[in-house]
Amino acid sequence: MIYQRIPPQPALQAFVKEYLLLHFVYDPAKPTLVKAFPPLPEHGLEFFPKGLVTSDNPLTGEVKKAPRNAVFGQQVSRINFVMPAEDYVMIRVIFHAGGLFRLLRIPLTEFTDKKIDAEAVINQEVRQVNDRLANTINYREMIAIVEHYLLGKIRRVKSDIHAADKIGAILLHNPTRFSLDWLADQACLSPRQLERKFVERMGIGPKLFGRIARFHKAFLWKEANPEADWLSVAVKFGYTDFHHLFKDFKEFAGVTPNTLLSESARSPEKVLRLT
Repeated sequence: MIYQRIPPQPALQAFVKEYLLLHFVYDPAKPTLVKAFPPLPEHGLEFFPKGLVTSDNPLTGEVKKAPRNAVFGQQVSRINFVMPAEDYVMIRVIFHAGGLFRLLRIPLTEFTDKKIDAEAVINQEVRQVNDRLANTINYREMIAIVEHYLLGKIRRVKSDIHAADKIGAILLHNPTRFSLDWLADQACLSPRQLERKFVERMGIGPKLFGRIARFHKAFLWKEANPEADWLSVAVKFGYTDFHHLFKDFKEFAGVTPNTLLSESARSPEKVLRLT
């Protein structure tokens, strides 16, 4: 099994944060693998050259297959991914804050909490990229194929990083309880201007984006520090108390903090690494 985060080449670093490469072959006779997927503060592109996951929204009950190539926006609700019992390869291109908007020039509100067929949004080039990915077993070549495609797209992008993108980067790095007025001051914009531009370029407002980023950081830190109690986690990440943290977990993950830890321990990348 391969589960690897890969940095982009220098020419793409202004747009792309990293790639996530996942490859496994799973025995269909074994129990189905399900990945609990609460919101992450990220957006980008996904390629599925082999195998397709099925997404299950526990809130709405909607179940559907992922498109072969997808544009994904900012997730705000929990999804369960039912993993295929077959040869499965995924490459996720994770952009910096505002990077996907700069590439597509489409308001990111169109993609909030959605995965949309990339062929319908961009063009059929992405299908050709996916076909090339499916015809190689070399991981370096896979990343090279994706980067060649991205370089061709980014060379035609003329827009620069906006102040709202920089606020997104601030919230990703340190998602504490900044006021909208303070953030707007850092961007040299009015609060209304910042809110409008941020929503356009990130798909949601800065307050919600910061909450998702903090929830994600808090959970990752707790996973890495299992001996810490939840109150210590809450204090470390700027929650007023444990109940404040608990409320965010229930909103974004739909379960208690400890239940999410248990679900995460059964994630495919963790289960398969142990076998």
